[in-house]
Amino acid sequence: MKSAALIVVVFGSLSLAPSIASAQAAGACPANDMATIRISKIAPGGTMTGFDKAVADHAKWYADHGFDKDRIFAAPMLVADETTHKLAPSPDTMMSFHTHDHEVPKSMEDAAWNAFVAEYRANSVIVSTTHVCLPE
Repeated sequence: MKSAALIVVVFGSLSLAPSIASAQAAGACPANDMATIRISKIAPGGTMTGFDKAVADHAKWYADHGFDKDRIFAAPMLVADETTHKLAPSPDTMMSFHTHDHEVPKSMEDAAWNAFVAEYRANSVIVSTTHVCLPE
């Protein structure tokens, strides 16, 4: 199947580590509430199963560390067949969101944090990152 375009299916979130944009957006957003949106491709040698585990472990880390509003999830992008124009889930491109994204102090980055970051790195490559302010 040839793909002509990527189309967003679901909005999810993902943040591998606090970034300069994350630190700056805290004061830039009117409600002081931000989402980080990433498009990632499965890396050579990586798997969708490994990426999904990284997302689950990432969400668990935030929940286990008292970040009750943060939501982290991902969904496959859709690709359109050039001939039939039918949409199908991409086998290797995901969109992830981290809503209500909080900056995590370096001192909180523990073994579980390092483990989910390593899972992401082993299984995916970030294509793009976008930060947006969530409405009040």
